[in-house]
Order: sequence, then C-alpha cells, then structure tokens
Amino acid sequence: MTNKAESTLVDIFWRRVEQTPERTAIMFKQGGSYQNMNWKTHGEKTAQFQRALMACGVEPQNKIGIMSQNRPEWTWADLAILSCGAVTVPIYPTLNSEEACFQIDHSDLTGIFVENEKQLAKILESCEIPHKSLKFIAMFEGDCLEKPNEILIYNAFDFPNLGKGKIDDESLAKRREAVNENDLASIVYTSGTTGVPKGAMLLHRNIYAVLNDLCDLCKFRDSDIAFSFLPFSHVYERVGGQFLTIFQGIPLAYAESMESVPANLAEVRPTVLNAVPRFYEKAYQRVQAQIKHLPAAQQTFTRWAIGIGKRATRQKLKAKVAPDILDRIYKTELRIADKLVFSKIRERFGGRLRMMTSGAAPLANEVHIFFEAIGMQIIEGYGLTETCAPLACNTLEDNKFHTVGKALPSCEVKLGKDNELLVRGANVFAGYYKNDEATKDAFDHDGFFKTGDIAEIDDQGYIRITDRKKDIIITSGGKHVAPQLIENLFKGEPLISHVVIYGDRRKFITALISLNQEGVKSFCEKNGIKLANFDEAFENEKIKDEIDKTVQEKNSKLASFEKIKHYCILKEEFSVENNELTPTMKVKRKVVIEKHKEMLDNLYEKDDLQAQTT
Repeated sequence: MTNKAESTLVDIFWRRVEQTPERTAIMFKQGGSYQNMNWKTHGEKTAQFQRALMACGVEPQNKIGIMSQNRPEWTWADLAILSCGAVTVPIYPTLNSEEACFQIDHSDLTGIFVENEKQLAKILESCEIPHKSLKFIAMFEGDCLEKPNEILIYNAFDFPNLGKGKIDDESLAKRREAVNENDLASIVYTSGTTGVPKGAMLLHRNIYAVLNDLCDLCKFRDSDIAFSFLPFSHVYERVGGQFLTIFQGIPLAYAESMESVPANLAEVRPTVLNAVPRFYEKAYQRVQAQIKHLPAAQQTFTRWAIGIGKRATRQKLKAKVAPDILDRIYKTELRIADKLVFSKIRERFGGRLRMMTSGAAPLANEVHIFFEAIGMQIIEGYGLTETCAPLACNTLEDNKFHTVGKALPSCEVKLGKDNELLVRGANVFAGYYKNDEATKDAFDHDGFFKTGDIAEIDDQGYIRITDRKKDIIITSGGKHVAPQLIENLFKGEPLISHVVIYGDRRKFITALISLNQEGVKSFCEKNGIKLANFDEAFENEKIKDEIDKTVQEKNSKLASFEKIKHYCILKEEFSVENNELTPTMKVKRKVVIEKHKEMLDNLYEKDDLQAQTT
C-alpha cells in the first residue's frame, strides 16, 4: 500500500505547487488571448478559496457542490474543498432545476459554488428554502440582487476575501495534512440513463490508483499541453484531465465554450486531448462535407490521399504486411499525401496533437481509421463513474482497434454470467451514498463490481464491449439483438446524427433516426436541392431515398432478425437540453423511446395493416 503522503489528491496538488512553482499550470482565455498561470499562483488562488471555505465554517467531510461550466474557478473550488478535508459534489450545469435540486438535497450539501445568475436561479426558484443543510452559495461571476434571508449568498468579489485576516497559513496546512487516503473525496452522480441518478462515493485512494496507472501507461512529456472541453462534472474529464495533469505536472488549457473548441484548438495547439466519439464523428463529417465543396481535381486528389492512408492503415491493422515493408511500399505516396492533405487537416486541430483519447461510448471504426490514417492517433478506453472512469485503455504503443484495451494494472477483470464484465481493484468506488440496497446489488459475492456491460476478453487480455446488459433486445421470436452493434454501423454517416434501435418483445426491429443538419445542408448543396427551411428536408424525396439507401446498405451486413424493417425520421436532433442526451452525449435510450413510443408502435401497426391487405 502507498503511504499517506503519496495517495491523496490534496498531497498531489500541494507537492506539485512546491516542486515546480514557476512552471505553467493552467491556460485560460482572458482579454482576447490565452494567459498562462504558474503553479505558485495556481496554489495561491486555491489557498484563497480554502481560506474562504473555512471562514464559512466548512468542516472535514462536509459536502460542497459545484454547478458550473469548466473554468479556472471550478478547479480552485474543487482543490480548496478537498484541501479542507471536505467532499466535492459536481453537478452538471445543464441539468434542469428539478434534477439539480434532487442532487443538492440528496447529497446533503453544506454549500455550493454556482457559475452565474442562471445557475443560482435553479436553486432559489426550485429548491425549498430554507434548505435542510445548505448554508451558503458562492458565485463565480455576477451577483444576487435580491438575497433571501434564509441563506448566505456571496458574489465573485466577496467570497475569495472572506477568510482574509481570519484563517492563517498554519490552519490551512493542518487541515490539508489531516486528509487521509481512505477519506471520501467526491460524490459523483451517475448520468441517469437507466433511472434515478445514484451518488457514487469515490475515495482519495480510488482516484489516486487510476492516476498512478495512467501516468505509467501514457508516458507524458514535459512539453505536453492538455486541452479540456469535456465537463469536469463527469469523472472522465475530472480525473483524466484536471487531476491527471496535476499528477503529471503538465499545463491544462480550458476551452472557452463548446462552440469555441475549434478556434481554441488552433490557439492553444495542444498535444493531448480527451473527447467522446461524437466529437470525432462530427469532425469527420465536417471534413467529408468540406471535401465535397472542393474543385473537382482537388477533390479527386484529396480522396486519393485519404484512400491511400486508409489502405495502409487497414493493412497495418490486419498485420498482413510488416509495418516496415508497408512504409517502403507507400513511402512516396504517403509523403505526398501527408504534405498536401493530412498536415492541413491536422492543422485545424492545432497541428500538434499526438494523443487523443475516446471514451463514454464506442468509436465508429471508419472514423477511427480515418484519424489514424492522417496521423492523429486515438486511443480508446473504458470505465464508469463507479471505477473513477478508466478501468481499461489502449496505449500509443499498444493500440488495438475494436477494443478498449487491457485492464489497468490495479484492476482485476473477468466475465460473469451472460458475459457481463466484472471488475475488482483499488479504483472501484466505496458504494452509493445513502443507498445500501443499490450498493449491495452492485457487487457479486466475491466483491467484483458488476459493470452492466456485456464484453469479450481475448487471450491477450484486450476487452471488447458489445452492449449494455439492460439494453439487449429479445424479440418475440426469442432472438437476442444488441442495439449498439446496429447503431454503431451508422456512426460517421454524413446525413445521420443518431440511430436508436427498438424492438423488445416485438416481431422485428425498428429504429428512430435523427438527421445531421450540417450533413443535410452539404447534401442539398451538392445535389441542387433548395430548402426554405430545415423542416422541408423531412419531406424531400432525394433525402429520404438517400437515408433509405444507407439503411438498406447497413441491413446487408446484419442477420435477418437484426435488420431494420421500418424506421422514423425525427424532425429534431437529440439534445442535452431536451433530456435526450447525457452531458457526455450518450443517448438516454429509455427517455427517447418513451418520448416517441406512439410513433414506434405505429410502425408495427402499419406492418399489421400491410399484412392484412396482402
């Protein structure tokens, strides 16, 4: 077991501040350009927040929430909470009032940081005031003009100065030193794709185990710069972005917003990036759409270059030809393709990315091969909130496509009943907050956590996730259908945003299809289709024919009982705001199907009517 001085998030951060005070810690946009902040100043900001929290009466193991988009204050608040020996409870800023207040109430928050007036309003308008435990709210920006008497609300100017002259440095240090590796560090609520969110309790040593493993596997360089745009509210980016960069001592650059990610990438020119499959799929679709707008000769050359890259990549992956021989065979072509095509695509991402990770959902193979072909390596990993995110990952040196890599050194994995992936190790959570029944159900009799995912493990230890156990469809004919297997076939298709498969206890498989607006616009421009508005796309015969052609092409790869017999094209893309996607862009299958249940049922009634008339 590691000793206390090496196994808490608090010690990791303050040791980094002490060891490399002048090196860049974070980068953020201010005054129109990115500013660097060194570890010394980063530590001073965190200490200021810790002093203020202690002045507010925060005690060890009190629960403090953060409801905000990523920004430096998010990190200072998080590290200050932990430095007080308290527990951070991240709350997605995209949640509606009811959802946010459920987590505030259930987690017994003493205080909460909110980004602005919009987030504050969710609490004041929808939560019962006075709240049973909530004593204060601190704002990162803005102010509250009408403050209720029942709760203290501090604006962005007042809060950081609360502890000035009241809490001395010795008191700060004593509180930090008292933090233990077995202390609760965070309660992170699951995304709720299958029901009411549960609060996963993560200990300091759970998160430390993952950080220690990842640093050994990822081989970071002193020159690396990480770019962060996924929400810290999700354990994937908070552990794999915020905490991992502290552990390793490399700069973390904050995106201004989701909309500004392309521009920010060009400004920061990072080398490391965490993302979800939807990010890569949209980037791939944009490149494909832009190619179609090139002059004919340039379009032909670009497609030739990408084709050469993909061909070389596929042959390398199939190991039919040794890599050094492949390099000789394609040396001239790849050099030309790289100079004139690939390098220009890479430049749109800043031009320096050497390691990109993908998690939270499966990455489409066609998209993966494209990025590999142009020299942008993506490594897939897999994990859950309950395992502090990654429990398995590929590496740059050992990257096996169609898998999420091997289990981390501190993890033990095996397949249980129905091939469910089971995991046991130092990274596995301590249970669900105030939910003993769910905690008991989450583990088997040997202490293995039941992930709920169906998997395969090959003889080399590589893990392949095939579907969610709860999502498996059993048709009325008794056939087992894995919906993700079918849905993943459509990823990267230019006209299609999402596909959701349906058919449990039904005679055949049906689907909901949402359109990709950018892809539709590009298709219309190429085919001379003029639309007054996007709604007309759903009635356009050429677009419907192209969608049907795509569905039939995918059907040709499926067994008869897996084929999509009927489908509906939806008039809106799924969104977080409409509660159809989680903040990490995973489809809330249960919500989507319930919302469109009548439409789906009509597809089966339609088939019955057709059968009666033949």
